[in-house]
Amino acid sequence: MNERQSFPGSALFARGREWLSSRGSPIQKVFRACQNPDCRRQYLFWPAWLREEEGIHLQGQWHCSPECFEKAVQSALFRMLPGTEDNSRKHHRIPIGLLLLSRGVINDQQLKRALRLQRENGSGKIGKFLQEIRAVTEREITEGLAAQWGCPIYPLGKAREFLDCASLLPLTLLEAGRMLPVHYLRVQQILYMAFVEGVDHTALYAVEQMLRLRTVPCIVSESDLSSALASFRPLARVPAEVFESPNEPMEIARTTSSYAWNIGATEVWAARSGQYLWIRMKTEQGYKDILFQWFGEVHE
Repeated sequence: MNERQSFPGSALFARGREWLSSRGSPIQKVFRACQNPDCRRQYLFWPAWLREEEGIHLQGQWHCSPECFEKAVQSALFRMLPGTEDNSRKHHRIPIGLLLLSRGVINDQQLKRALRLQRENGSGKIGKFLQEIRAVTEREITEGLAAQWGCPIYPLGKAREFLDCASLLPLTLLEAGRMLPVHYLRVQQILYMAFVEGVDHTALYAVEQMLRLRTVPCIVSESDLSSALASFRPLARVPAEVFESPNEPMEIARTTSSYAWNIGATEVWAARSGQYLWIRMKTEQGYKDILFQWFGEVHE
């Protein structure tokens, strides 16, 4: 007879220990402390026992009241919103025009002509102007981007499993970032994210933080992405509210706190993707997304 068999109550004891250590158990609710270091109630036993509000978790840390939660959101914003520039996208990579030239896809005259059109226009990707002068095809631009970023090309036009990912991210974020979740390996917790203008590592990090999984970047063509986003629109199931007017961090924190408590959120996660602050709230009914478009610098 082994040790486990000699103690019939060991399984019951193990289940009881798991219940006591679980975040949602009554014992944990009584003794858990608010993560706001300035909270006046975090070391008081009876107020924690008697108060009616359940509190909200922000990024996995529990806060006992709207005031403590709002302060935590504000602190997170100052760390999360350094400005509108996404420095993570500035890598020392060969420009796509030079890469296509080195691969023999275009010649020197075609590149110079495309660069002149780009200067005259004032903005725009060089690939767009190379296509305008019929120097390259969309396929060649996509292959060049894949080589530039060291990523595979995802066959979005043939594979339709990307439709299963329609409810994972807010459509506004996908359209603004020109990106798309294309394949989700649920068992491995891996999500393939496709881009058309180069890999946005800030967006990848935001998705990993919000969905708690690992991301793998890939490249798709502009036309395939546009077609896929059109297919996504009627399938998106997570409601999102977008605030596009300029907001200060304190105003964003106040709005987020009010929204979370009004809808009965139990968990809130926040991340920055491009010019948007993405807030995801978990309730008993499901998930709710809020997006704040950010325009300015943050100063404490």
